[in-house]
Amino acid sequence: MSNDVASPAKILRPSRELYRKAVRRDLLISVPVFVLVAGSQIVLQLMRAAVANDGSGYVLVWVYVALVLLTPVLTIAIYKGMLHNSRIDLGDTALAATNFLGRTRTIEYANVGTVIQGMLRLPAITLPVLFLLDQDGKRTLTMYGTLWPTEAMLEVGAATRVAPTVFQAPVTYAELRTQYPKAVSWARAHPILLAVIVAGGVFLLLIGFLIVLFSVLFSGI
Repeated sequence: MSNDVASPAKILRPSRELYRKAVRRDLLISVPVFVLVAGSQIVLQLMRAAVANDGSGYVLVWVYVALVLLTPVLTIAIYKGMLHNSRIDLGDTALAATNFLGRTRTIEYANVGTVIQGMLRLPAITLPVLFLLDQDGKRTLTMYGTLWPTEAMLEVGAATRVAPTVFQAPVTYAELRTQYPKAVSWARAHPILLAVIVAGGVFLLLIGFLIVLFSVLFSGI
């Protein structure tokens, strides 16, 4: 067997057990929030349709209902795609990374400038992670411990033949961004601030809707 990406020396697959644990953990958080948001929107649209006495609100209600019904289907499709399609083919001079959609991209080892290995500290969990950065410091590949076992990360890092930067203590995206600004986006580095901005925008939209609603309700008084 030739040792290139077309005939890889080794094929790495994600861990089914790790991904199942991650999915269960995420569903415990996301499902109640999704049901609350979708349910509140359905109630608001029903109220709007009743007050306005037209069918536009009911159209939006059916849209939200469709989203509620489609979400489990999409979740299952992504779950199966992650486990079935995701893979990393290690060759002698390059690797080929295939995502859950089946799209493959090739990363030449010669273009890898930095290999980062360590523990990433997120708001709800700390997990192993590996980053490959190109010569300009941009992230070209990320492997998370929610999908990939640590052994697979170590094999990818070793295949590049680049001495890894190892963080002994868990680090956050914000801390990584201070050292590698091109590798981590502002949104990833400041998730709480981003959530506040998004929540503030949603709150302002809700206030505007309530103002319009009450103006309609009391316009005839």
